[in-house]
Amino acid sequence: MTLAQYIYSTTCSDLVTAEKAVLISAKSIEVCQRLGLTGRVFSTQTHALAVTEGPSDIVERYYQAIASDNLVATALLHTKRQVIAREFEDYSVWLDIGEPFGPHPHVHQMTPQSLTKAMPPRPSARLRIMVDALFDDGRLVA
Repeated sequence: MTLAQYIYSTTCSDLVTAEKAVLISAKSIEVCQRLGLTGRVFSTQTHALAVTEGPSDIVERYYQAIASDNLVATALLHTKRQVIAREFEDYSVWLDIGEPFGPHPHVHQMTPQSLTKAMPPRPSARLRIMVDALFDDGRLVA
């Protein structure tokens, strides 16, 4: 089985509220767990940076579904590559939506401190560069 890792960013349509962001995140986690995907989503209410990894065909179909979702205004695939091993052991979403939200085992508040916790112990150079480029003081830069 060939493994792939996609790193992409999205902007959300105006239909995404803070409440919807949490619900969408929980559904995304459920779907990715069922499909055997791992990775991270770092998101504000309007922008997201996502890393999705798993079997190549499943990652491709998942990315296409995200890119064609009516809640996604734009999707930009930054890198698509085959990998020997996954960088993440699970799939979780880290949100900075300006509002507190209830606890969820895989949806977390994104803060400067939690960004470090969200990363794998030894991230690839590519992942480090993308995160460094798109984050400022631990916050996703829109």
